[in-house]
Amino acid sequence: MTKMSVGIVLFSDDFEESDRDGVARALDQDKAVNLCVLLASGTVPDFISGTARDKFQDKVFEIPNIDFISGFHLAKEKHDSAMCQEIKVICKRGKEVDFLCQVFFTPAIQWNVVSIGERKVPQNETLETITEKVKDYFSNLKATDEIKFLQSSLIPDDVFFHGFSTRTGGLSTIPGMKSLNMIYTTAKRDPRLLIQENRRRLAIKAKFDVETLYVAKAVHGNTVYEIGMDPPEDGYDGVTSNKNDVTCAAPGADCVIILFADPVKRAFAAVHSGWKGTVLKIPAIAVQTLQDRFGSQAKDMLVVMGPSICKNCFDFGKDNVKQFENINPNCVLNKDREGNPTVDLKLAIRTLLQEEGVLAEHIDDTTCSLCTVEHPDQLFSYRRDGRPFGNQIGFIGLRS
Repeated sequence: MTKMSVGIVLFSDDFEESDRDGVARALDQDKAVNLCVLLASGTVPDFISGTARDKFQDKVFEIPNIDFISGFHLAKEKHDSAMCQEIKVICKRGKEVDFLCQVFFTPAIQWNVVSIGERKVPQNETLETITEKVKDYFSNLKATDEIKFLQSSLIPDDVFFHGFSTRTGGLSTIPGMKSLNMIYTTAKRDPRLLIQENRRRLAIKAKFDVETLYVAKAVHGNTVYEIGMDPPEDGYDGVTSNKNDVTCAAPGADCVIILFADPVKRAFAAVHSGWKGTVLKIPAIAVQTLQDRFGSQAKDMLVVMGPSICKNCFDFGKDNVKQFENINPNCVLNKDREGNPTVDLKLAIRTLLQEEGVLAEHIDDTTCSLCTVEHPDQLFSYRRDGRPFGNQIGFIGLRS
């Protein structure tokens, strides 16, 4: 059984010398502690520092001269770096800190608050007020680099805005998710508010309204959701619309993100097409959806593929490559080499699009389709980094 990695956060300001024994008892652990972070608005009191170091020696890290929210965020980052799976927070204001934990921690982290001598929560402090304070805090944080996104000249800039985000310019700090992670999930450690802030910053840079951003759920199926209809209960991998007040988006972290634009009918879509979705022919279904819902014609559609795993990096099990050979025999490469063959996912998608009547010259699978595996400084990749990993998105909408 894998040993649980445990961390401790202690709000030093909460305690007086008379609390020494209570703090010592709270620090007692039946599990090995990887990291103990001591927070203080001024200097960490000697009795707190001494008690912690007696127990955990060089695993103690002090963060003095810092406020309540930014201190807790830095403590979380330290624990994220140590990949602590369980965090104990010791304080004297349990309810306030409980609210803070609800905002900062996802279900990927087990946490509990140990309050010594419960202090009443100020009447104006609720989960909602703490949430607003954290949102303000994130909005004022400086990123270490600039937001950049990729674009194709195939999509007319006077009709549509579009792009594919890269990994730079955000606030995520966990190595596989640093820094512009676009997707929140309960299995990862980036809190929902941080993802919302990353999206807000991308929206400002790309000039779209983050409040009307619709992102596909990426369930590896072949359903395309039209904004304004009832969302499919089982999720969806594509989003489409012809409204000028919404933005369609789809995520990726090796899977192909596909953007569709029809300048004649002013319709558009964003699709997540991994190997499963491609085999299920979601690129073709997206074309059919634009035709059925908006009267688009395949010959008018402009299609751009975003960053994804390339044909040199996408090794695929020998027993399953027949699925791609059925689409196009040329999709499967290196069949005679030792180990697994590789698959050209973009060629499979191009084949499906052209079978639906999309013109070859209306498909751009080169301008924006950097290999996610081969560009670690620019793009997220599950194949390269494993878990946890971040996600970029492709986005598209109509200009007003």
